[in-house]
Amino acid sequence: MTTTFNDTYEIRSIIGKGGMSTVYLAEHKRLHTHWAVKVVRKQQGARFDFLAESNILKRLQHPMLPRIVDIFEDAVNIYIVEDYVEGITLEELLKRQGRVEEPLARQWFRELCGVLGYLHTQRPNPIIYRDMKPSNIMLQPDGSLKLIDFGIAREYKEASSGDTTYIGTKGYAAPEQFGRAQTDARTDIYALGVTMYHLVTGKSPYEPPYQFVPVRQLDPALSRGMEYILNKCVQPEPAGRYQSVDELFYDLDHIYRFDKAWKRVRTVKRVRAAVIVVMLLASAGLMAAGRVVMAREKEDRYTELLDRASRLSASDYEECAAMLDEARGLFPGRPDADRRQTYALYLNGRWEECVEFGRRALEEHGADTQTRVSMAAAQFELGDYEQAAEGFDQGGELSVDNMRDYAVCLGRLGEIREAERVLDGLTEEGAHPDVTQYVQGEVYFAQKKYREAELAFLSALEQAESDGLIRRCYISLSDLYRDCAALMRVGQSPIENPATKSAELLSTAVVQEGLRYDSVLWEALGLAYFEAYHVDPAVPPDYLRYAADCFNRVIELGVTKEYLYANLYTIYYEMKDYGKAEEALAAYQERFPDSYMPHALRGMLLITMENEKPQVQRDFSAALTEYETAGDLIRSSDDTTYYQQLGSLIDSLRQNGWL
Repeated sequence: MTTTFNDTYEIRSIIGKGGMSTVYLAEHKRLHTHWAVKVVRKQQGARFDFLAESNILKRLQHPMLPRIVDIFEDAVNIYIVEDYVEGITLEELLKRQGRVEEPLARQWFRELCGVLGYLHTQRPNPIIYRDMKPSNIMLQPDGSLKLIDFGIAREYKEASSGDTTYIGTKGYAAPEQFGRAQTDARTDIYALGVTMYHLVTGKSPYEPPYQFVPVRQLDPALSRGMEYILNKCVQPEPAGRYQSVDELFYDLDHIYRFDKAWKRVRTVKRVRAAVIVVMLLASAGLMAAGRVVMAREKEDRYTELLDRASRLSASDYEECAAMLDEARGLFPGRPDADRRQTYALYLNGRWEECVEFGRRALEEHGADTQTRVSMAAAQFELGDYEQAAEGFDQGGELSVDNMRDYAVCLGRLGEIREAERVLDGLTEEGAHPDVTQYVQGEVYFAQKKYREAELAFLSALEQAESDGLIRRCYISLSDLYRDCAALMRVGQSPIENPATKSAELLSTAVVQEGLRYDSVLWEALGLAYFEAYHVDPAVPPDYLRYAADCFNRVIELGVTKEYLYANLYTIYYEMKDYGKAEEALAAYQERFPDSYMPHALRGMLLITMENEKPQVQRDFSAALTEYETAGDLIRSSDDTTYYQQLGSLIDSLRQNGWL
């Protein structure tokens, strides 16, 4: 049996097997990260688009969906590399405990509505999942859910009269999936209803009686609201179901409305309202009452939009922003929507956007401490410690996390006494020792007490309870080792082989569930591998290639900065892998067409390649063309070091008669 895929992914075990594919747990041989590799046979007995899953997933970004990171093929199979999702399926959970309590089920119901809503609102075409069932929902160790297996998902297109593939899991699949009608959002609502029915009752759709009796007949403790909602979800005819996930979500958010007591109150209110209406029909007061009711409804809608946006702020930024836009339309002058959107941008790691959006919000609405603190938190992540410290200082009463980051800013700015004052405040607030140890490490770091700082950071890391603080400890340690690596070059580092220590530490960080998509850590790991390769003779030569893998990973995660491409070029050039070096320059030029740098670097690469040929075969004209192109693109603000280096080489070639 093959033990590796593409000479990159080493098989560890089989995760799952179906009629059309096998899924393996595999480890990246160089990065030591774990991935799920789905192997799909090209020759299938039925008509089936075996690339549908990858084509759909590769353009989606949602915390409840796995990502496609690589696709390759051979003569027999297609290989799709996806996030490896740890945990158990809800099917396994049901086997262990029989059913799920309603409060937890409601929470999951909302979360699954959220991810279906995200799929159904994709542009240009909505995506219909078509295979919702407990075995396709993973419960991760942190309690969050992830939807897996997009094998039969499809794009909904109005011009299509029916689906091209009639497939799904009987029992959970809607009736129209086995006929000639086209599946749409209501198809997913049906399957979600059956799935939740199974979760709250413990009754599988495969068990007799093969029908959906009202859930309270099976468990009278379930709420009337849950019974109503599930009954509406599983109607045989699509027209009888909820017509959109938004409708379903609204009823979940207002499930109390179905309680008998609430209905009695509503009936009394209706009777009273009817009497009042009759009495005031001839009165001008009716108009005023109408305005009051409309104003109250408008206020209720505004509050509802803000609340729903807040719930989505960390999981679905686009939907969150759409709700906040609607809220602004109701009350344009209020700052609430802008305040929440600034915070949502911060939560989603869109730090530069957060700062810019927050500035505009402050200009429009005036001083707002919550907006300013969100901006400060983003500026802290961007390394703008001066602005971040100013923002935290203006933020009034700060949370423990904000105080922690404020102290770090002060330390990085050399304001040791102020940093120690904030540390004392954290201690007085009863902050967990992991936080105070971390801040103490930053104070030591600012004082250049590198050994003490290292011990404090490692102690904080060992005790850390949150992903956020774990991440901060890794970043601070990488910064510490980076500074010591610079000192090592002049023989003054108090820590032995700091770059190697950094590489070993960060390589364990980036495989952790909460950190594997952190571009900052991947970049720091790439720099550590590169530095360790050049200063520590004990490390393997593969460290240089590992550095390239890390920088490629940063780019895969959506970071597009010029120096990343320049770093990749430098590594491949040093490895004498000129083909890869040219690929890096081509990507650099495509991403930054107005930059002179890829042309200057390519000019030097071409000269190196020509010099390795016999003299009679050398032709430096292409290098000259790149030099001239680079010169045309230079702006007054550019650092022209590389252009000047290439210019010196061109002058030398001219003097020796090669040009």
